[in-house]
Amino acid sequence: MKSLNKLCSIILNYNRFKSFPEVLYQMVSLETVLLGNNQVGVVDPCHLMRLTHLSTLDLSNNDLLNIPPELGLCTSLRCLSLEGNPFRTPRAAIVAKGTDAVLEYLRSRIPT
Repeated sequence: MKSLNKLCSIILNYNRFKSFPEVLYQMVSLETVLLGNNQVGVVDPCHLMRLTHLSTLDLSNNDLLNIPPELGLCTSLRCLSLEGNPFRTPRAAIVAKGTDAVLEYLRSRIPT
């Protein structure tokens, strides 16, 4: 898959991925990653920041127990879907406000 260096969108919904596929972190042309309804338990925001064109990330209905605050530094994100995960923070009320509110909340939680 690494050789698909012009791939812009990938839809991997409704599979049984337990983690964010490592190869996706290397596909820097990606703009849209749809990984909803899997079993993803963790994402690495440091690796996601390498995807400078990533504007849509769907991680809804997975097994994310926490959302790393550093995900707020992924400034290219315009649509971040996190609904249906078992994490406690950010609260559902913040998630319901949309991507900008979630990213702002996450940035505010980065330790200084």
